[in-house]
Amino acid sequence: MALHMWKSRSIRTHTGILVLMVMTALMIVPGVFGQTVPIPQIRHDLRIALHPESHRLDGRDELIVSTNGSPTLTCFLAGHADLTAVEINASPAEYRFSGGRLQIAIPKALSGARFRLTIGYSAVFNDSVPEMPVNTDNPGYGVTGIISEKGTFLLAGAGWYPQIHSERTAFRIQVDAPKGMVAVTAGRSLGRRTEGDRTVSEWQIEQAAKGPALSAGRYTVTERDLGDLSIATYFFEMTQPLANRYLDAVERYIRMYEELFGPYPFEKFAVVENFFPTGYGFPSYTLMGGRVLRLPFIITTSLGHEIAHCWWGNGVLVDYDRGNWSEGLTSYVSDYLYKEQVSEQNAAEHRRQWLRNYATLVDASNEFPLSAFTSRVDNPSKVIGYDKGAMVFHMIRQTIGEAAFWGALRDLYTEKRFQKASWTDFQLAFERRSSCDGGPCRLDRFFDQWVTQKGLPQPVLQNVQRRKNADGEWRVTGRVLQDSPPFDVRLTLALNSTGGNVFQTISLKNAETRFEMPSPGNPQSLQLDPGADVFRKLFPSEIPESVNSIKGADTVLMVLTGQAGADAKDIAGLLVRSFGLKNAGWISETELSPRVMKAHDLVFIGLPKDRTLVSGIPSPVTVEGLEFTVGNRRYSAPTDTLFAAFPHPASDNRAAALLFSPGGSLDVRTTMKLTHYGRYSYLGFQNGKNVEKGTWPITASPLIFTWQ
Repeated sequence: MALHMWKSRSIRTHTGILVLMVMTALMIVPGVFGQTVPIPQIRHDLRIALHPESHRLDGRDELIVSTNGSPTLTCFLAGHADLTAVEINASPAEYRFSGGRLQIAIPKALSGARFRLTIGYSAVFNDSVPEMPVNTDNPGYGVTGIISEKGTFLLAGAGWYPQIHSERTAFRIQVDAPKGMVAVTAGRSLGRRTEGDRTVSEWQIEQAAKGPALSAGRYTVTERDLGDLSIATYFFEMTQPLANRYLDAVERYIRMYEELFGPYPFEKFAVVENFFPTGYGFPSYTLMGGRVLRLPFIITTSLGHEIAHCWWGNGVLVDYDRGNWSEGLTSYVSDYLYKEQVSEQNAAEHRRQWLRNYATLVDASNEFPLSAFTSRVDNPSKVIGYDKGAMVFHMIRQTIGEAAFWGALRDLYTEKRFQKASWTDFQLAFERRSSCDGGPCRLDRFFDQWVTQKGLPQPVLQNVQRRKNADGEWRVTGRVLQDSPPFDVRLTLALNSTGGNVFQTISLKNAETRFEMPSPGNPQSLQLDPGADVFRKLFPSEIPESVNSIKGADTVLMVLTGQAGADAKDIAGLLVRSFGLKNAGWISETELSPRVMKAHDLVFIGLPKDRTLVSGIPSPVTVEGLEFTVGNRRYSAPTDTLFAAFPHPASDNRAAALLFSPGGSLDVRTTMKLTHYGRYSYLGFQNGKNVEKGTWPITASPLIFTWQ
């Protein structure tokens, strides 16, 4: 028997924000050329020429600066840049340039005075971009800068312009590019014009809270005015027909968020298409890949998320040293809020999915407190920063009430606009708006256990009993237990009886909490936390097998079957990379033994000869012969594909999955899509298009007690 392991790959996990944080840290470190101090105000007059054929950028930045008496000025520029000019008031300046750090000596006569600094430079940016990315953990795939015929993408951290640590920064940016190539960045458009074989785009940024990124491409620009605000799309030809649909949606989202939080903080919002897959929310615009923009659900999901970032993350800035709250809050007021606007049932299911994501993707080996989250670098970090973060905001809303919650967010937006905010600032804002015993609520314990600490509570019902007293009245008693150290949480008890339903809120502070509640009729069932309103650790019986069950597994074995054909190993390797599996191997079905099965989570690539290995697939999915059925629909075409996660055939603590096509030829593009459907137990595809998806129902839980 031979069990083969795939070698782990190093994946670049920098995001634009993370790179910028590192660069900012570099800019304020004292150097051998002198001490660097922040400059109160700086204004860039930046002229850029793009040369896609050589991947080159020529830049000239005229800066108005003052050093506050410091003998040197330090800025960051791409380490591989060639300097063509460093001048102070049009005279050559003394400088040192090494490792991306440009240190300029300031003449004593100009100490404390304002002066004009000119920096001329040239640099090549040619990062490799993914044509068909397999793993989507990093929204930028490690790309920080590329100038090409297909388009230009430059993050601030790429060093495409001189960055100087300043308390307030403004830009006027002129981008000269080949004819028809339009540039876009943060701020307000000053127009664009074509002169001969070149197109010039101009932008004004009055207050740059973050270093600007730059994109350019052969865009068709569609614009619309909303009073003083301009909204626009910058789309390539294939996506251009969607422009008005996007603008209609942008207008709706901006109006909604202005009512919730306050005035939109920028002069424009633009939806910009990138020439490779990305998902970025920059100040005043979002940058997404064309394939993403053309997905039918993006307008009702991700677009609103990126617009919400204009208030939270780009309007109110993140104090990264004390944790990134913006992804959790933005997820809550976009992805989650849209579900809530449809129905409470949809909202509750969304919350349950957060709990399932955490249970399947986060464990003791990768868990960290929310205060340590800075950016998404893999599946566990995303679940902590986005899902747990969103649930924290939901729980504080449940704790202090609607008016206090939304009022506190409006207060914080007003007070901290274009300033850094931390979790502590949110705590203080919520406390000021809340009311407990005639005064503001103290939320130290709440934020300590949910933000500063790691871990989750796992409450359980015990000793549940019903009794009927002499007056004919029913009463229900019992206990709620939780592990030590106990969490301080409020949970809802839902009692169903022949006389109706009763709800009661109980406060848990200790390892054991007793309760008693009246029942209007003969009690039938009792459930703890029926709406999944508390972020808690799920029990195994509450976690249906799903795509995430495999993605979160500690060791996965791909079982190659003869039915999958000659490409089985390649498909298995693709699945390993797209799921981000760090400890995975492969084996042929003929070599599979009971001992090996028990030690691994399993993914069958193709239908095994021993059909008992996949007999645990629950209804409504059935596999018979060389076809599969979902409900009443039968799939037998060579282009049909099934992925189903199901109970492991030999272990109660592991999961199994089947990737199967009746024709035996598994499709690469379909396989790559599976990672995006993490919440689902089963998926059906026809010609690469998803036509079936669902999650197995939960039939038992230690939080549900039923009287027979």
